[in-house]
Amino acid sequence: MQHDAVTTRIARNAGALSLPDPGQIFLHEKAVHVWILDEHAIGQACSSLAYTLSQDERQHARAYRHESDRNNFIARRSMLRWLIGVYLRSKPESLSFDVTRFGKPALQWPRGTRLAFNVSHTDGIAVLAFALNCRVGIDVERRIDCIDLMSVARGIFSPVEESALAMARTDPAATFLGIWTRKEALLKALGSGFLVEPTSYTTEDASALGEGRWHASKKGTRMSGWTCLDLGLGPEVQGALAVSLDDAHVTLCRCSPSVWLND
Repeated sequence: MQHDAVTTRIARNAGALSLPDPGQIFLHEKAVHVWILDEHAIGQACSSLAYTLSQDERQHARAYRHESDRNNFIARRSMLRWLIGVYLRSKPESLSFDVTRFGKPALQWPRGTRLAFNVSHTDGIAVLAFALNCRVGIDVERRIDCIDLMSVARGIFSPVEESALAMARTDPAATFLGIWTRKEALLKALGSGFLVEPTSYTTEDASALGEGRWHASKKGTRMSGWTCLDLGLGPEVQGALAVSLDDAHVTLCRCSPSVWLND
């Protein structure tokens, strides 16, 4: 392992990350793997995988003022490298990344792969989604109370979504968080984020398809060929996944070979 200011700072994080055998990880057509990296694994990921980071990523890590933010970045990026390396059967340190004009990370090398991926994080948890031959977006957010929900939603939520939020009486914060994560996951999958007409897209429950399922439409027209799923990640954390695959099989994976949760 290379040692520099970044790896030296995180060396005191005890333990080693428990990772599955790379030879047992396969991503099949119409399958989606969602990896969960929580605060208990972040320090271990830093200790185990920081050597895979590029010089630019190390410099980025050093720019964080707070150690927790620095470690979270190192854990997310090094885990992303490790997993992409597994799926592509490449060395994680050999990968290089670019950023699209909308700020979405993309592989610069190796080029021309069929692998689609997306990453999201909030305080204490990160989620990483992978699939083949599709577009994929994922979002995770931690609940924040005592904010003006309607004000935040304005200009982002569609009229249908604003109406659903306005009618939420029992727990409007939970309704807001559910719509927000769905919307962001969808727009990240489409590649635009909130920069291009977010109000023209609407997300709604699709309970007939199963618990936690939802569908999306653009300007009133249903978007077919998508699998959209809520991710319940804890009492104060909500996530959502959108993938341009019809009837995809989604597997939630934690950084331990003994914990695999299927949807």
